[in-house]
Amino acid sequence: RTRRSLSREDRLVCTMSSPQLSMRAWQCTGTYYSHRHPEMFKVLQFQARPPHVDPFRQAQQPLILNEAAPVPRPKTGEVLVQVHFAAADPLDWMLLTGVHTDRVPARRFPYVPGFDGAGEVVALGPGCTRLKVGDRVAMFLGLREHYSEAEVAGYGGSFAEYCVCPEEHVSVVPQFLSLSKVAGLPMSGLTAYQALFTGSGSSRRGEPLGKVTAGSKVVVLGGDHGPGHLAVQMAKLAGASVTTTVPPSKRAWMEKLGADQVIDYREQCWIDSLRGQDFDLILDFVHWATSVQELDQASEVLRPGGQYISISSARLFDDLADSERSGRFFKAMAPQANSKDLDVLVAWVAGGDLEVFVDEVCPFSEARHVLHESAMGQSSGKVLLCQCGASSGACRSRQFPLAAQGGA
Repeated sequence: RTRRSLSREDRLVCTMSSPQLSMRAWQCTGTYYSHRHPEMFKVLQFQARPPHVDPFRQAQQPLILNEAAPVPRPKTGEVLVQVHFAAADPLDWMLLTGVHTDRVPARRFPYVPGFDGAGEVVALGPGCTRLKVGDRVAMFLGLREHYSEAEVAGYGGSFAEYCVCPEEHVSVVPQFLSLSKVAGLPMSGLTAYQALFTGSGSSRRGEPLGKVTAGSKVVVLGGDHGPGHLAVQMAKLAGASVTTTVPPSKRAWMEKLGADQVIDYREQCWIDSLRGQDFDLILDFVHWATSVQELDQASEVLRPGGQYISISSARLFDDLADSERSGRFFKAMAPQANSKDLDVLVAWVAGGDLEVFVDEVCPFSEARHVLHESAMGQSSGKVLLCQCGASSGACRSRQFPLAAQGGA
């Protein structure tokens, strides 16, 4: 790796030009398309999986560790972050297997997986005024943003030693708070927050989302999932009544988080259990609704004017002529990267009001294992990659010669 002492002026120049530094980064060199493999596609559609089927084994083939990937340079309005922790999300392996190529495809190869992360700002692009070099941060690289046609995919993901991120997608983390506590917060947290309160988010049609307040009645389908367990906590913070669906092994956990009613979806049909109870909001974090008939069943649980909000990327919601059916509203959403909303979430974590459950912290070399755990549904909370020994939790420090100062 190139190392030399640089003046401030040289740092500004080198942020945009040579010399080129190198880093380690996990890269996806191609997509293992699930539609060519019926067994895998069955699993990815959240249907029953035979115990002996491991759909992710073949999909790992395009994922390689590049020991000399170029360190990205921050453009205008971007910061360069040394990643201490990166979080795996189900969308990472869905993209790797090709199940979402119609909605958020990786348009160029290779690309670096990873939407969430936490680390330290080491360089600023032109125009950055809110952050400074040395800030400890949590970041959401953005869902639509990261895989847009306008950007050259390959160096933006958090499964790398360094990544670039728009300054407006980053939140400062207090010194007393471990970065591992917030590394898995951005995508799941913003999904839950915007679904519940709208914030800076919107539906895929551009409509407002939830407006939960004290006394609201909320159903969370998949309270044991990443956004689900955070939504349970946030709704309770707002004074809402929360009902959630989980497997029996997660009942005690949901009750500890404050859920008022916990339904074992393996033993009970949540529609039958809640029909006619006039809930204000249903959050679908498990892609439950796959047909118009199922949306109509869900309407029997909602009050007139109530909302059903799903993170599904299915065409079902796009094909509806209008989001309103029988006086209820059905919307699909994806989280909007925004530091204003993320600042609220980081403050809640720092204040002890919100906790991101971390199931496992793994060394950087185990990216395949991390994605495998997510794909096989073997993790309840977030699984993190650490740029350090996983047991110590203390990330190694590297001198970075391009600690550029931003400015207009």
